[in-house]
Amino acid sequence: MTDQEIVAFKLVPAMKECASHRARLDSAWVEAVEFSQLREGATDPLAESQIRTLDQLVFRFGKLQDAIGTRLLPAMLQLLQEWRDDEPFLDKLNRSEKLGMLASVEQWQWLRELRNQTAHEYPDNPALVLENLRRLVAHVPMLLALHRHLAGVAAARFSAQFPVHFPADPGDGEMP
Repeated sequence: MTDQEIVAFKLVPAMKECASHRARLDSAWVEAVEFSQLREGATDPLAESQIRTLDQLVFRFGKLQDAIGTRLLPAMLQLLQEWRDDEPFLDKLNRSEKLGMLASVEQWQWLRELRNQTAHEYPDNPALVLENLRRLVAHVPMLLALHRHLAGVAAARFSAQFPVHFPADPGDGEMP
């Protein structure tokens, strides 16, 4: 596959997918961060509309992180000729960190663990569910900043090289 084909068939669709998940995640986060029930010591139950917002937040957090890990990072590594099909994903993450695409592998792993904790339901332990949701809401900005950084890296490294339109990122700012 040529570089132009990788951009057209892998990178641009991955960036569009990530931007879509990011926009919906950001919207749900803006609502959820205001929920008094997520504050430490709160005892009021969540309203049905709040549960829907949190469901959307959990879903989009997982979808964004999955899309970054399975589509965006691989496309970027392929364009840099740094992709090897036969190596473990951790090695690909380490390479992404060395190339400046990820702030740290540990950050990625933390976000992945957070995603896994909130993806599972614990009907017998509502306190654990609430604590996992609190942590997720607190760390959404970290995932949004990671995506924003990756989108910026992709646009800077590849848009000048290839005549394609890269989707705009809804946020701005620096990666933590």
